[in-house]
Amino acid sequence: MKNNKLKLITLMLLVILIIMVGFFGVYSKNKGNMENTVKDYSYMTNIKGARVANIKLSNSTKSVIKDKEGNEIKKATEEEIENNGYIKEDEPVNKEEQKNQENYELAKHIIKTRLEKVGVQNYIIRLDEENGNIVLELPENEDTDNILNLVTTTGKFEIVDADTEEVLLGKDDIETSNIYRNSTQYGTELSFSIEFNDEGAKKFEEITGKYVSVKEEDNEDNSSENSNEATVETKNNSTENNVTANEETEEKKEKKVALKLDDTELMSTSFEEPVKTGKMYLTVGQAATTSEDVKSNYTQAQKMSTLLSTKTMPLTYEKDTSTFVQSKYNGEITNIILIGSAIVIAIVLVILMLKYKGTGLLAGICYAGFTALLLLTIRYWNVDLSLEGVVAIFIVMALNFIFVIKILEKLNKEKDNRKEEPKHVINMAIKENTMKLIPLFIFAIVFAFAGWETTVSFGMVMFWGLALMELYNLFITKNILIK
Repeated sequence: MKNNKLKLITLMLLVILIIMVGFFGVYSKNKGNMENTVKDYSYMTNIKGARVANIKLSNSTKSVIKDKEGNEIKKATEEEIENNGYIKEDEPVNKEEQKNQENYELAKHIIKTRLEKVGVQNYIIRLDEENGNIVLELPENEDTDNILNLVTTTGKFEIVDADTEEVLLGKDDIETSNIYRNSTQYGTELSFSIEFNDEGAKKFEEITGKYVSVKEEDNEDNSSENSNEATVETKNNSTENNVTANEETEEKKEKKVALKLDDTELMSTSFEEPVKTGKMYLTVGQAATTSEDVKSNYTQAQKMSTLLSTKTMPLTYEKDTSTFVQSKYNGEITNIILIGSAIVIAIVLVILMLKYKGTGLLAGICYAGFTALLLLTIRYWNVDLSLEGVVAIFIVMALNFIFVIKILEKLNKEKDNRKEEPKHVINMAIKENTMKLIPLFIFAIVFAFAGWETTVSFGMVMFWGLALMELYNLFITKNILIK
């Protein structure tokens, strides 16, 4: 009997502790101010607001050089243009024949792929099928500008002969790209790979055998440029990456390849020997010694890796306007959750006490503990709450109230009959409830993986709420009510 009372007191203290932490938090002193150390809620764009960017087709032009037959000339000096009768003219970057429904849809798909590759989940993308313009809503954070820069980059990538500009390898030869982190004595190095497909790997091996470094006998140690690795330097966080390699002075000119992104040269290099792995690694910046530098290098590596892993945009886009749209619920929704939950708990507690007396009081305290634990679970499992997710919280609370009522009803019934022990009664009630909740579990999982902002939050809250309801009532509510 004494052990049972001790166990009951321990469980009740645990439940009260959960209630205090879940609803009031844990405070500590930081720089003279008391701050809540409990993790805050994470909200989706329809609660905390969003960056709304209008991405439109570019109206800019580019200068091209053509011969008398109308063939484009990659490179020519002013003297060559005059002597050969070449024509230099400006033409739009988006030709009229490219502006069609197929390319509009492809551009939208590529933007979605890039967003998902960099881990953006809560976004809304809308395509104007008449003119190809796109409206994109993104969560507002420190990476938003970089993400907008990423999705509006065309992403055309080529490896060309540095002298003739003959295209040697292109996007079609690339399989994927990955990011690598390496800790050295000088700091943290970040790099990204260019991993070629089977056909591209064969071409790359031939190229690395042809474009071989030329070394002087007395300068063999100065050869960091002549490998399949290079260094990407960032400048003012711009979209252009200046990839540099150690320069050598050589009497004999060596053949080099140039890596180009959207016709802008990133680097030129040659190779020490043929590369048979089908992979090329590029180091971003210098070895970083601070978290800010690591983050900056990672952002650049992630951008290049994403552009290499996704298709080239069929059209050239540019950011027109970008504004932050504040949600009318921002700043109020946390109070709505806490105050609403407290009101529901108070009502439940009164109902249970009036109907079931002392047992109802214990069940009500358990119910409050469950609600507090649900709110903590949502915060620490990083569930992004939308308005639908907030609704799901109250649905789970209602389901748990119904479940608690069923348990108490069965306990009263068996108490009058005195045929079964309370523990067995509660176990059977939990088993019966579990069978009824299976369809709701399936429903929650489908919503959680549907990919729409309005359903993901609802599905995630429902899933964790139902799972927690089963476990909490099995291990906490049952053991308190049978004492």
